[in-house]
Amino acid sequence: MVTMKTKNILVTGGAGFIGSAVVRHLINDTEYSVVNVDKLTYARQPRVPNLRQ
Repeated sequence: MVTMKTKNILVTGGAGFIGSAVVRHLINDTEYSVVNVDKLTYARQPRVPNLRQ
């Protein structure tokens, strides 16, 4: 029997324009476990407000 492990993905800068699109894709279209790290230095308003912190 083949067992599959869930992959863990770390996204840095995931609150910006491009990073938020990457995070949404990973969460909605894959089985990966996603962690988003962002200092929010440049983002005026996080683009992923509906995600758990």
